[in-house]
Amino acid sequence: MSGPDQQPTAGAPETSGTQVSGRRAHVPGRWWLTVVGAWAGGRLIVLTSVMVSPSLAKLVPSAIPLGPDLRWRAWDALWYERMLTLGWGHIAPESYRFFPGYPLAAEPLSHIFGSLLALFAVTWLTALAGIALAGELTKRVTGDESLALRVMILTGLFPAAMALVLPYSEGLALTLVAATLLALLDQRWEWVAALSLLASVVRPTGVLLVVPVVIELWRAWPNGTSRSRAAMLSAVAAPVVGLAGVFAWVGIASGDWGLPLTVQRQIRGGFLDPVRAVAQLPGEILGGNLSDGVNLLFVVVLVVGAIGMWRLPMPTSLRAFGVVTLLVALSANNIDSLGRYGMVTTPLIIGLCAWLDRRWAYAAAVSVSALGLVAMTLTSQWGLVVP
Repeated sequence: MSGPDQQPTAGAPETSGTQVSGRRAHVPGRWWLTVVGAWAGGRLIVLTSVMVSPSLAKLVPSAIPLGPDLRWRAWDALWYERMLTLGWGHIAPESYRFFPGYPLAAEPLSHIFGSLLALFAVTWLTALAGIALAGELTKRVTGDESLALRVMILTGLFPAAMALVLPYSEGLALTLVAATLLALLDQRWEWVAALSLLASVVRPTGVLLVVPVVIELWRAWPNGTSRSRAAMLSAVAAPVVGLAGVFAWVGIASGDWGLPLTVQRQIRGGFLDPVRAVAQLPGEILGGNLSDGVNLLFVVVLVVGAIGMWRLPMPTSLRAFGVVTLLVALSANNIDSLGRYGMVTTPLIIGLCAWLDRRWAYAAAVSVSALGLVAMTLTSQWGLVVP
């Protein structure tokens, strides 16, 4: 049996019977059909749900459907569009909690297609790349192509995958995180530095990539040359430099470099240890908070994913990244959007799919996930759940 940090033995026999898992020869057509299928399936579900949401809202007394102009700009999307439309010097203070990497990536296209279409274009293209890279990372770590296919499908149809369809930064974040981890496993330190810096400019949690980088540096340092060690150190510093650069940009633009922390603290309610954060959810649910009911479900799913990482020959660095990201996401009074944070943390999704090695379990998970994506899209369009 392979150890935690070892690659699985090549040529391992394929499991037969009712199991889905098994190491198969790479079939490019099947691989790319799965990538495009997972990507297209998520788009079909979300776009259809958005279009029928006003009609279905009549069946839900507490639903307040978004107006026609806001359906495609729901929640975070509206803030990102304002960042592009108004320009960096005229946005509201609350906008500074959204990091600039995603709208900056869309800015060149906005001069041709307009802000909203440019944001859609970046999201759709990076979602396609991110799904493919999530599968490639899985195959690289485990050698199991069937598991990689499951990871790609579940990523594309995850209940939080609305953020891979509408103008959110998750598609770009998913791409950069998966690409960074792939470069890290190959010890391509210059690429790790560049990609992790960009990841921390897109989302503040990108700075957590420093955790797997430090672990891999610790292992590679004794055999490194002077040049490679310098590249290693730059890779460790890069996520921190990216985060610091965003705060410096905010300080120049608004006069208050700590504004993202201030605004986020007001929304998230400050730091709370993960155990207490999860323990307070049942009380919130009994009080009628539907969002916290959804959050509790995501807690269960992502914890199962975290445990599942130990069922696979996964490097310690990737496991640590999954665990630390989950703990940070749970360390607030308000843990809304937990599903989105987990979705772009590919090691957690790999761990979740490790449990789906039976056909019935896999089929059930995909069905439940797709239905969850419909439900998340509809309820967020009705203002009942924070996506």
